[in-house]
Amino acid sequence: MQAMPGSKRGTETFFGTLIALAIIRVVLQEVGNVPFAIVPVANVVMGCLFLGGPLLALCFAARDEWTPKMGLAYFCGGVALQISCYFLQDRFLQHNGIPAQTVNALGQIGLPIWCVGLGALLAMLIKERNIVVPIAIFLACFDMFLVFSPLGLTHRFIKSSPDTLAIIAAQVPVASHGTSGNRVSPGALAGPADFMFLAMFLVAIFKHNMQGRRTVMVVIPTLLAYMLLVTVIHTALPALLPIGGVVLLVNWKEFQLSKEEKISTCFVAVMGILMFTWGMFQKATIVRAAPLHTESVPIPSKSPSSRLPTDTNPHG
Repeated sequence: MQAMPGSKRGTETFFGTLIALAIIRVVLQEVGNVPFAIVPVANVVMGCLFLGGPLLALCFAARDEWTPKMGLAYFCGGVALQISCYFLQDRFLQHNGIPAQTVNALGQIGLPIWCVGLGALLAMLIKERNIVVPIAIFLACFDMFLVFSPLGLTHRFIKSSPDTLAIIAAQVPVASHGTSGNRVSPGALAGPADFMFLAMFLVAIFKHNMQGRRTVMVVIPTLLAYMLLVTVIHTALPALLPIGGVVLLVNWKEFQLSKEEKISTCFVAVMGILMFTWGMFQKATIVRAAPLHTESVPIPSKSPSSRLPTDTNPHG
């Protein structure tokens, strides 16, 4: 990553990567059934490509010199692109054929655009580097609360509105094998908040001249390994936990907290842990008191042998 803050190269690489991935996405969805022997390998490769690609593009964009006007333009433009593509595909193209696949791929470009724009706007509120420490700790705890507690929005969203999640999340294609005519199609999902807060951290790290390059080199393989773990255990996991952990571990020597800042950071950590613990207690209580909620959970129509499970790490 040689693009320097204030240059145009980061933005050019960002959009170039997203456009290339969109083209590959359309081509892959026209591929016939994949031989059974290579389905697992194909899914790992596609997971690394369609999750690692946008993450790397986001890292290049984070190196540019962001302004409020630029961040707002990215946010509004990305949201408009993603929403308009969804309605165009749903209302007029009926999710069929190459035109629908092309529009869906364009909508997937809109997601990282508005995420990096909003992340940059949030990063501009971080006036000095030490604030990153309590933010990373709180977001990790809050993400665990959202994902694992039934009181958390993410948990409820997964259970009650899985179709809506597929609309707003990043889609990672999965390969299939069978006689039903299934093709390479959207499978695993990654929530937009993961991209947004990663962008926030990276913009802040580059802005305050911390270990940006090292952070990028560690966080991308960490998140890819995390995605594979989600696929293996078939459940959602909070991505802001490894993101915050990498940000703190790689940049720890860059933080020089005063005594008051250490006390306030410890307070934030304690409050976050208490919130997560309370949420886990509520989870046990709610499961015992309301078992009928399982009736609202949709049952997948795909056979397990035809594609990977769609359990994901959708945060935010």
